[in-house]
Amino acid sequence: MTDEIVYSASEVYKRLGISDSTLRKYMEVLQREGFAVKKDNRGRRRYTEHDVMVIEKLIELSKHDGMTLEKAAKMIAQRLKIAYPNTETEESQETDLIPFHIKQQLQQQYYVMTQEMNQSMLAMEKRLSDQAKQSNEEIKASVEAHNERVEKRLEARDETLMKTLREM
Repeated sequence: MTDEIVYSASEVYKRLGISDSTLRKYMEVLQREGFAVKKDNRGRRRYTEHDVMVIEKLIELSKHDGMTLEKAAKMIAQRLKIAYPNTETEESQETDLIPFHIKQQLQQQYYVMTQEMNQSMLAMEKRLSDQAKQSNEEIKASVEAHNERVEKRLEARDETLMKTLREM
């Protein structure tokens, strides 16, 4: 047995600041993409730090414009398969019914899909970066305009004050 820290579902949803039903929904979406969380002898999920990080990434990705939970889960599943390519299920190791040429075609299609995903992610990052720059420029212009108005009011107040003092 490893010394890996495991968390209960309640610890995870409190840590992430989400409800228990939201955590269940996220896990259902991830499970459809092949991501599994270990369960204890009572059938309750036991989350590792890695599992929590995957859920955090799902939440982060799903916040982007046009990114659904399903798309985010697919991206995470693809990244995990790239990062851990040797983590095959026992079933796939026992029976190898897919011919080599079909596997090769699937790998080529997978490569093309990952390239397209990478390109779309880069485009999304650029779009978000551009939006952030534009927002920053708008905020800067607004602050400068506000400062100018305040400065003019202060000057007008000072002039009025000096005028009043001279009249005394």
